Amino acid sequence: MSEETSQEHHIDNSKFKSIQGVVTSLCNDYGWINETIFFNTDVISDNVLLNIGTNVLALVEKKPRNHIFKAIKVKAMNNLPEGSEPSKLGRRFCIKCVTSVTEDNIYISKDMFFPLCMFSGGFRPFNGDLLLVEYSMNPGTSNMNIHSASPLNSQNMEEVCVTSIDGRNGMVESTIFFTLDSLHIPSGYIPGLYDIVDVVAVDTMQPHCSWRAVSMTPLEMVN
Repeated sequence: MSEETSQEHHIDNSKFKSIQGVVTSLCNDYGWINETIFFNTDVISDNVLLNIGTNVLALVEKKPRNHIFKAIKVKAMNNLPEGSEPSKLGRRFCIKCVTSVTEDNIYISKDMFFPLCMFSGGFRPFNGDLLLVEYSMNPGTSNMNIHSASPLNSQNMEEVCVTSIDGRNGMVESTIFFTLDSLHIPSGYIPGLYDIVDVVAVDTMQPHCSWRAVSMTPLEMVN
């Protein structure tokens, strides 16, 4: 498959911007980055406690009505993958959303993609997933060289319930999306309604939910 696979849920990365900044103020449930970017504390990845002065990466959306910049995801820079060196050879980090997936490539815009083989294990990106991308710029151009990519955040969730099934898609606990098109499951197992399962979920931008299950194991196979 040489062309991008079309998806019902279309993501336009041009509406978002990945910004590196510093937390400049904090209240109980919200804060500001660089004094100009608003965020709610429930969008912080990895459940990390931020402080004023913490360096962060933020995925920012500009609200068209009032032109306020609001972060829809915030990740502490000191919580990047172990061994990461953002300054090494001019490499930097950004947050990108998967716009489409083909048999071989992962697209983060209409023209920018990288090979699926960059990922290992049971994780297969899906349209809407948020990725932490390590990149460098070609000198004198606006072209990015992508060196690595990984889920922005992942979380283990134990003994949760499959609450709906719709064809090859479904929901866990009514808040975690999954699709059999991109789900690692034990051989011979097909998720069923009200199954009690353990899942690993990643940050995503699906309609009405911000988590996607990337692996699922029924409880009877865990014990």
